[in-house]
Amino acid sequence: MLLLKILLHKIAKTIMPNIKPLIEKFVSGNATADDEKNLYLWIKENPENRKLFFREKDFWEAANLNSPRLNDLEFDSWIELQDRILAPGLKVHRLKEILRVAAIVIFAMGAGWLGHYSYSENIFSKTEAEQKKVEAFNGQVKEIFLADGTHVWLNSDSQLSFPSNFKESNREVHLSGEAYFEVTANENSPFLVKTKNHTVKVTGTRFNICEYPESKIIETTLVEGKVRILTGNFTKDLWPGQQSSFNTATAQIRISEPDFEIYTAWKEGRYDFKNESVSKVFKIIERWWDVKIDYPEEAFKNERISGVLRRYKPVEQHFEVIRELIPLDYKIENDLITVITK
Repeated sequence: MLLLKILLHKIAKTIMPNIKPLIEKFVSGNATADDEKNLYLWIKENPENRKLFFREKDFWEAANLNSPRLNDLEFDSWIELQDRILAPGLKVHRLKEILRVAAIVIFAMGAGWLGHYSYSENIFSKTEAEQKKVEAFNGQVKEIFLADGTHVWLNSDSQLSFPSNFKESNREVHLSGEAYFEVTANENSPFLVKTKNHTVKVTGTRFNICEYPESKIIETTLVEGKVRILTGNFTKDLWPGQQSSFNTATAQIRISEPDFEIYTAWKEGRYDFKNESVSKVFKIIERWWDVKIDYPEEAFKNERISGVLRRYKPVEQHFEVIRELIPLDYKIENDLITVITK
């Protein structure tokens, strides 16, 4: 606990004096509506403010992990503010069906991790593991720290299920959609990512998996380390810089060496695409901006474009760029974008 207090003191020195009390009031459940508004405006001013807020929040939860106060605390207000932070200006979904967020799921970052993990490990050994589920709705990208320290970015319209504490023999999670993993190395306990159609087995590495239900292609992109793809009786090892594309309809796999930035930059708030189909670009826009795009698919089936989508720019700005690349007109009414050919 002494180490935790020292770390909190170091963080406090970097936070404005009038902001730190707001953070403390918020994480303790005592913030007023004005407090939350001021805190939200401060977080939006600078990306570093957002990092400091999350770090302070996680340390507070770590210090109160086993207290009745935390066990009874309702996180509706926290979830609402988190959605506003992660998707400013977008439609906010009510997330009451999601697990009540606790420090056993969202772990402290940076210098505080080692001390926090040592503190939390004893608690985990005394409790039976629970199955948790985190969902990133359209318009959201979420960051998760698992019980072993693995860092996960969950893309829009995706779900990740995982236990609050892993078994000694393996660390198994279930994914629907897209996620980027930075897996904590443990040779004695392989990390398994199971999707509907295949399994990715690793010990410690960085990689991206994309398997949305409507797509017949499962893409696994390896940035660092080594992964093994397991599908039925088929096994394939990937090396850094390689990507596997598995076709669920034909059961065929293709190994390539793409520019992995194209497949991992989404966690930084942008999509880079080169010679991509218009239908896929529209699908990404639907997920990131939580809109519905009505367009004549047949008219655009042969159209391909290159460019960049930036998550924190207005969707209108992106459609103005697309209109310069291909002949179309569009109309935006609330959450519906109607596209017609010229």
